[in-house]
This record gives sequence, structure tokens and C-alpha cells, in this order.
Amino acid sequence: MNDNAKFEVLSAADATATRDMFAAHALAALIAGPKLAGVPRADMDGMAKQSYEYADAMMLARAR
Repeated sequence: MNDNAKFEVLSAADATATRDMFAAHALAALIAGPKLAGVPRADMDGMAKQSYEYADAMMLARAR
């Protein structure tokens, strides 16, 4: 990443696409993640919600 990349401003469409991409990657990891003994796996709606929570955190980190 070059020094100017951290100052990049995304259009609303690009920001939405980036957030969706982050969420898709997070969802794939949540689905593929190992099941821990005694810890129930989230249902599909829960995983979808969690994936966007991760995406939002990544968008905030990206903006810093």
C-alpha cells in the first residue's frame, strides 16, 4: 500500500461494495470456523449479523 492509499475517499457505492466484500469474507470464516465443544454455533441470521459487525469494524479500522 502506498502512502496516499490511506487518504483514499470511497464513493458511497464503493464503500458499500467494500463493506459487502468484508462481510462476505467474515461470513465464510464464521461458517468454516471450528465448532468449539459447549459453544453453540450461531444460526444463519446470527452469522449474517456477525459478519456485518466484523465488516463495520474493518471499515472503521480502514478509515483510521
